[in-house]
Amino acid sequence: MNRKGRKEIKNWIDKGIYGLVPIYHKDGGNYTKIIFKNNPPIIVEKKINTVLVRFAAYFQKDIRLIRQQAREITGQRSMNPLPVTLDIILVPFKMRKPVGKDDGAVGYILSSAIEKIAQAKDEVRIVLRNGQYLSVLDTYLTAKHHIGYAHQVYYHLLQESGTTAINTYGLCRECGQMYNQPITKGDFVALSRNIGELVYKLDKLKK
Repeated sequence: MNRKGRKEIKNWIDKGIYGLVPIYHKDGGNYTKIIFKNNPPIIVEKKINTVLVRFAAYFQKDIRLIRQQAREITGQRSMNPLPVTLDIILVPFKMRKPVGKDDGAVGYILSSAIEKIAQAKDEVRIVLRNGQYLSVLDTYLTAKHHIGYAHQVYYHLLQESGTTAINTYGLCRECGQMYNQPITKGDFVALSRNIGELVYKLDKLKK
């Protein structure tokens, strides 16, 4: 990444980046909107996948390896949170219906920026800590599951790092409240899936 690109992304971080959202611009472009904590959003004239690659590169990470790591942690093939760093875990949500085949439907919100998931009359909203909200195409339950996977990834990385204290910056409030909620049928399904993945991997090691 060149110096200009690094300076641009550093500027996003300094402004308090909250998320990356794919948009169709009025000029016909397939661009990315960058959302901030206390600053107005900006439009980057690049597809969201290109922006993700550059964002990860700023931290000297390969977005493909980040996706692979997330798959190994959660056991699911797609719509995984992206652990760029322990403090920057990008949670995926479906935010539009793509027109073109490779346009992309998914945007990403920092786990630490999420206050809660809310069900409105005709839509599901991701409510951010600064009071903003984003409408998503996921169902309420699916959106909650995305949060749950981010929670799972965060604690996995926390254990790997050997950190004993909870880093609250990297954990959204929605995640932080999850351990205090009654267990649901969905929790049992997710647990069973993860146990199945673990058993499969152990069997492969024995062969």
